[in-house]
Amino acid sequence: MIQVIQADYQNKVHRSAILELINLYACDDMGQNEPLDADIRSRLLDDLSARPWVHIFLAHENEEMIGIAVGIEGFSTFNSAPLINIHDVYVKSNFRRRGIASALFESIEATARQLRCCKLTLEVLDGNYPAQKAYRKMGFVPYTVNDIAGVAQFWQKHLQ
Repeated sequence: MIQVIQADYQNKVHRSAILELINLYACDDMGQNEPLDADIRSRLLDDLSARPWVHIFLAHENEEMIGIAVGIEGFSTFNSAPLINIHDVYVKSNFRRRGIASALFESIEATARQLRCCKLTLEVLDGNYPAQKAYRKMGFVPYTVNDIAGVAQFWQKHLQ
């Protein structure tokens, strides 16, 4: 049976699972196609634990950690309310299409409701059709604020 828990940075099993699953995601075709840099890997847990607005959810079946979702609190000025941006979602390849992402999202949504968030947001790559299909099934739609401006695009500017 699949269960979802909120990660505890003091728990060795959780710490190991976070590093393993984020690194697997980084290596994935929908990640960066390469492992995390050793420096990033060495400080990731400390950097995450210093930010109480980051919520990490772990899916496990029996003793095996099989999925992760990282939610980061933000704020909607148009709603004057907090939101959670689902920043990373990863399920081990041999466990996909079994409802694990849905279970992770249910836990994130429950937390968001407890925090009185107005919405959940996420970004998805243009070519990640399986994720887009899953997200639509869970009620997500492309972001827009009105019918005139069109759909938002997620852009970035590296500072390093």
